[in-house]
Parts: sequence; C-alpha cells; structure tokens
Amino acid sequence: MESPNSAVPQGNWPIERFVWDLTYACPLRCLHCFTESGRRPARMLGREDALRVTDVIAAARPQRISFGGGEPLLAPWWDEAARRLESAGVPVTVFTSGWLMDEGIAERLADSVTGAAVSVDGANADVHDVIRGRAGSFRKSMESLEHLNRIKQERRARGERCFRLGLEYTVTRSGWDGTERFVEEMTSRFPEIDYVSFGAVIPEGLAQEEKFASRELLSDEQLAALSDMEPRLASRARNGAHVSVTDARSFLPTSPLCAQGETIAHIEADGQFRASTNYEAKVGNVLEESLDVLWARALAWRNDPFVAEQRNSIRSLDDWARVTRLLDRRYGSEEDKARIARRGAAA
Repeated sequence: MESPNSAVPQGNWPIERFVWDLTYACPLRCLHCFTESGRRPARMLGREDALRVTDVIAAARPQRISFGGGEPLLAPWWDEAARRLESAGVPVTVFTSGWLMDEGIAERLADSVTGAAVSVDGANADVHDVIRGRAGSFRKSMESLEHLNRIKQERRARGERCFRLGLEYTVTRSGWDGTERFVEEMTSRFPEIDYVSFGAVIPEGLAQEEKFASRELLSDEQLAALSDMEPRLASRARNGAHVSVTDARSFLPTSPLCAQGETIAHIEADGQFRASTNYEAKVGNVLEESLDVLWARALAWRNDPFVAEQRNSIRSLDDWARVTRLLDRRYGSEEDKARIARRGAAA
C-alpha cells in the first residue's frame, strides 16, 4: 500500500487535540467498540476530579477536544466540564449514540458545546441495531437527531448560537450498502445537519479481534472505493451539508498523513493517559503527574524501537488489527489483559 521505507513520525509533537472518554458506562453493546464500553467498569470520575482534568486540558490550550466514552452524556458533570473548556477557548464536540437524548439534553448541548455528533453504524435499523447490540438503537439515533435538529432550528430562528450538528457513519462490510440513499434521506429529514462523515471502522478494541476483523473490516479495495465515493455521496446532500469520507489509510503509520494522529492526547475515564489513542498502553494519570511528563512518556513509547517496528509493518487494516492485538496484549494494564483474555474466551 505505502512505501516500506516510510516510518512512524519521530519527534516532539505538540498536543493539538484531546480525546477524553468521560465514562465507560454505556446502554449499548457495540460489536466494534474500541473501549469495550458497557462490559467493563464505568470508572467515571467524580465532579471535583473531573474538573481538575478539565483544567489540565484547558491549560494545554489544544485546538479542540472530543468527549467520548462509553456514553459521555451519562457523566453528570459533562456540561459543566464542557462550559469550562469552552470558556477557556477550547471547542468541545460531544459524540453520542443518541440513546439518552431528549429535549432537555439537546438544550444543554446547545448551551455548552461547539459540536454535537450522533454516531451511526448502518443505513437502517436492520444493520445498525445488530452492530450496536441493542434493538431500537437506530430509532433512538433518529429521535436524537429530531431533538437536536429542532433545537438548532429554533435557536437559529432567534439568532442565537448553537452547536454544529454532525452525523458520523462508521462503515463496516455489513454497513456498506445504502450510503447514498442514507445521505439523501438524512439531509432531507434533518435540514439542520451541518455535516455527514463516513469512515471505515478502525481495528482497535473489539474491532481488532480476529472474528470481527475477518467479517467486518474493509478490504484495501473497499477502502479505495469508499474514498472514491465521496463526490457521489456529497451530491446526494439536500441541505448544503458537507459530506466527507475519512480515508482510514491516512491513519496507517506508513502514511504521510499519520502525523496528525501523533498530536492527539487521549485520557481514559479514570484519568489514565494513553501512550497512543489506538492502543491500550498507559503512561500515568493526569491527576497524579504533570501533562508534560505524561506526554513525553507517550512520545517515547511511540518511538520505542519495538513499537515503531510493529507500527511500521502495517500496510492494511488486517495488518493494523494484528499489530493492535500484539501491542495491547504486551503493553496493556493487568486489568486490560484480563479483559482481553475474557474477550478471547467468549469468542
């Protein structure tokens, strides 16, 4: 795919973006969940510690932060943390399944964040609900978009600020069909949608496991075809929404574009700091050590000869799944390793 002479980027990269998993509690059981949420301890921080983490992030002055999980809306302090970050000049986007959404939450989002994104895994309930592991999850996603669309419409009519509304479609082999029709239907039904983004499922968490990877990871040919589909998908938007395809190949360590991923700092639900957002390796806790120290350790882990050798061997999503399995089982915490072992036994 890429030149074998390419290499994992080296150097002291600045932190440009944070990903913060607010909790691993989740009402869903997604087959590809990268955090295995809903099947592990929620590990949600209390309010005071959460706001300490918020201040650490704000002091780093990143370009933006994503709230994820699990279901981030289960954290009782999510909007207080978001407002604190926004006041410090850090734009916040909340990524949600939509399961918990109601009018009140939609209003709170409008009062506190720059972006609200609803995730989907298929163009219809038959596909989406199977991947999400819970019947009714597609219906909940659509209901959440109705709430968010209505709130944005009302606020725009009053000349008030509101979030940027997005729809994030994770593409698996099962969810491949119907994407063009999906764009047309969603942008017609929810005219306040600002963007629809398509991206291949990434082989981390549960998606790295061989049973899932062999069935659902896109092939090289499908990745190329998905990227080529962007103009057709964009042409189906009915409200001027921006439609894009994120080419998963650009995240491969052998891609010239992968340097963007090297600037992401990832905080887990208990404050643990990941060495890299795609792997289970941790380098400390932001509640216990300075961010500068943790970031230096994260960069050192990425540049470790063994880690770099493994990452540089990746040429496809199948390779990536293989490397993720190896690195997670080698560098994950004892708790991670026990969870991964249970995962294998269940399979």
